[in-house]
Order: sequence, then structure tokens, then C-alpha cells
Amino acid sequence: MMWDPLTSPRSPDMGSKASKSEKIYEFKPFDFRLCADDDSTVGPFPKPRSGHRIVCDSSNLYSFGGYNPYISDSDEDLKDDPAWQTCKPLFQELWKFNFATCKWRKLPCHSSMPKELASNAVILDGGILLVYGGTGVPFGFKCSNSLYYCDLSRGTEMKPVTPVKSGSEPTSQYGQALVLNGHWLYTMGGTTGFVYNSDVHRFNLRTSEWEEVYICKGLSRHEPQGRYRHELAFDGQKVYVLGGGTATESYGFEEIPALDLATYSWETIVTKPDLNFNYPTARRCHGCVQLPPEGDAKKGSVIISGGYNGQMMFGDVWRLDLNDMQWQFMKCSLHQPVYFHSAAVTPAGKMFTFGGILNNGIRTNEVCAAWVRIPKLSEMCWEAILFYNPRVATQPRNKLVNMGFPKEFVDRLDV
Repeated sequence: MMWDPLTSPRSPDMGSKASKSEKIYEFKPFDFRLCADDDSTVGPFPKPRSGHRIVCDSSNLYSFGGYNPYISDSDEDLKDDPAWQTCKPLFQELWKFNFATCKWRKLPCHSSMPKELASNAVILDGGILLVYGGTGVPFGFKCSNSLYYCDLSRGTEMKPVTPVKSGSEPTSQYGQALVLNGHWLYTMGGTTGFVYNSDVHRFNLRTSEWEEVYICKGLSRHEPQGRYRHELAFDGQKVYVLGGGTATESYGFEEIPALDLATYSWETIVTKPDLNFNYPTARRCHGCVQLPPEGDAKKGSVIISGGYNGQMMFGDVWRLDLNDMQWQFMKCSLHQPVYFHSAAVTPAGKMFTFGGILNNGIRTNEVCAAWVRIPKLSEMCWEAILFYNPRVATQPRNKLVNMGFPKEFVDRLDV
């Protein structure tokens, strides 16, 4: 590729060494850093929030909903926002954060969004965002058992999925967790605000029918205790329940409930502690992402981060290998302790966290990220190009393709 000032390092002397004051790109895995550019205060961005949910693809982070009771009625950005005035202190919003530009954009689908906007369960299926359940305010007095979907390539409308019949759907509640297995969407647990359960239902995305999978009645000693704000992992056969709790309890990670989807039976899996740091402390309202298997491994791994146990909030990060159920304390931490945040991971293995509650109940709108596995060299090169030449992310796509940039990366730009 011919040298071009657009795609070449900032230094005018290509043969000279960088000065000490010049920033140098460094690939450093397992290091959580704030995602912000030099103009991070310019342009629209979401207000600090908790109780929202995020998902990631290779190009963008998407944030749905959220809650913040401490925003002033005179806030300059929201005082004329009809969605905020109708739903406050809940955010009837779907935001997109582009990784290349580090810029936010609010998608214009608020008019068709549900009113239950806190502690929903969300999942990304290809380019389709699925949103299930959730609560309005006061929490628990208005809950949902509705499923919505949004085509993120358009982001202009969020549509409800109408079940073909009623009677087998879960109770209206919030704090559930989802797993997608083919065309089956499984939901587990949640609370009405007063009652907690660990019941499992599934929804057929082809026929729009609900089915009961397992209703906990105390018939097996392996049935998990009722909970909300837990997380789920899935290895293709078993669904693992990670943490969660009630208003007064938080559940741990030494023993993990697992549901076998072939037999619909619960079992209790005893995990192995980290050799030096034992187990993660029991918690709820934590973040969780799942990584696919690498090499000869048959199963992937899970990473949990942050959370709360009723007394202490956490900023630690742990990995659970689903092959041998071994916990590993990650020698990194979130930017600061946080809970009621949300986490997601890109297909290449970069983990993002957004929002949540900090000390003294303060909400944040920080986006942080860390590589939690080593990506392809092309991913590092793309990061380095954007580091040295952020203007690349604002150029017309056809210009970049003609200059030799791989279309795979050019398609990630939000231009």
C-alpha cells in the first residue's frame, strides 16, 4: 500500500524515534482501560445509569434501558426529551457505541420500546437484539413477561413478539437470565419484587410458543434457590447458574447449579478453587461474559466481574474454565468497584463494561474494555491504526477499501 498521510504515523520524520511525550500503541491484554478519545465530551452520550443491559458485536456495543433516580428535572440534555419526561427515572433508550470512533449514537426506536426498562434480560442473535422481561418503577409493581426484538442494522423500531397461545409463559418479573440454544430461548429465574424463583421456561422463536421446562417445587435437592440478577453459561448441553441472590442473600460459586437440557434434570457441580485466591466471593448484580473454546478444548470459559453482596461491592475479575470447572483469579481489575453494571464481549475476545453503581450510590456512564484472550494479529493492527490515526474512522468506506484496508474492518465503521 502506498504511503498516505491519512494512514501513516503522526510523526513527520518517518525514520526518527518517537519522542518521550509521544504516545505509543501497546497491546496489553487483561488490562481494563477507559474507552474515550480526545473528544469524549463532544457529541451525544448516555447519562450515567444502572440496571441496563449491553451486548456486543465486532463493531459496536449496544446499551438498552437503565435507571437513574438522581438526575435533576432541570437537566439541560433531558428537560425537553419526551421519552425521559414520560419514563423517568428510567431510560427508554437504545444506544450504540462504535468501537472505531469511540462515539455514541442514540437509535431512534424509543417510541416502540417497552416501558419496563430495568433489569431486563437481553441477548444478541446475529443482528437481532432480543429483550425479555424487566420492571418499571417502583420496582416490582409493574413487571413484564414480554419479548421484544430489534433489527440492529436499522435500529428504528423495537417490536413485541406475540405468543400464539397463553398459559405456559413465565410470570411477569425482572432480573431473569437468558440462554439461546438454536431456535429455543431459555429464561431462568427472576423476581416479582416479592417472590424469587429459579423456574425455567423456553420460547420457540419459530412458532412463538412458550413451554415449561422445569418448575422448582423442592422435589430435588439439586434445585437452585430462587434468585435474580444471576448470570448463565451454556456449554451446548448444560446451563450453569452463576451467583445471583435476593434482597438479603447472595449465592456463591463453590457449588454451581447446572440444568442438563437433554434430561431437564438439575445437578450440583463442585468447582475447583484458584490455588492462591480460593473462590470468588458470593455476589449478585455482577457482569458475566462467555468465551468460546480454544484449541483442543471442548468447552469455553466464563468471566465474571464486579457485583455486590449486600455489604461489599467488587471490582475483581474471575475466570471459570467449563472444561474442568477450575476458577482462576485474574490479575487485573475493573476500573473501579461497580455493580448493576453490564458486560459483553466481542467475537474476537475484547470485553466491555458499561455503567453501574459506584460508591455512595453514584451511577457512572464509563465504558471500559480489556482483551481477555489474545486476538489475531490483524485485530492488533487495526487497533494500532486507529490509535495513531483516528481520522481513519471518519473516512468514506470506498476510499479506505481502495487504499487497501480489509473490508472486514472497514465495515465496522459507523460512517
